[in-house]
Amino acid sequence: MIRFVAVDIDGTLTFRDRKLDIAAVGALRKAESLGLPVVLATGNVLAFAETAATLLGASGPLIAEDGGIVFDPSSKREHMLGDRVDADRGLAALEREFGPLEQTRSSAARLTGLTLKRAIKAEAAEELFRREGLDLAAVDSGFAIHLRSPNVNKGNALRKVASLLKVSLVEVAAVGDGPNDIEMLKVAGLSFAVANSDEAVKRVCTYVTKEPHGKGVVEAIEKIISLRG
Repeated sequence: MIRFVAVDIDGTLTFRDRKLDIAAVGALRKAESLGLPVVLATGNVLAFAETAATLLGASGPLIAEDGGIVFDPSSKREHMLGDRVDADRGLAALEREFGPLEQTRSSAARLTGLTLKRAIKAEAAEELFRREGLDLAAVDSGFAIHLRSPNVNKGNALRKVASLLKVSLVEVAAVGDGPNDIEMLKVAGLSFAVANSDEAVKRVCTYVTKEPHGKGVVEAIEKIISLRG
């Protein structure tokens, strides 16, 4: 039986312009009312995730910074799964190659990586990192280029959440849309790609919803509830 559901925010609970698709709100609150905690999993900073959880009524642990931070609300503890030392080195290498690059507004507040405006391709960044001998990932979330350690990802963060809640990954569901969700979707026992997802995301999921964004989340939650009986 599914014990909790992890849900991405940008592009999944929101439209492309990052406005909340309110269709999903009732579904998330229904899940919570039936004893299915919602874990928000975002590439954004922890403060953003905490605010979103309060507004949406999500009670589960929080995954922030693409998996770099897991916050456990029961103990009020932040679990750091990485740092930004290598990301800063990677940025220096990129700017030597491409010139000055603009970071996003939240980048300075990040503790386990950094984010850049989408002025370069993630593939070009990773090729440079390989040449420079930097063990660093560059992932295009569709909203920014995320520079982080390869071990910092939502999949490893989901493993941490499952451990905190004493739940098997087979009992975990996840919903997402972007490349930075792939590791999380792969490790979850049940996974959903909303209809607007990248093709690479759809290929790793158990189900692809008929509807995009929040309406797709509604489909996913209803499917999970039906499977729980």
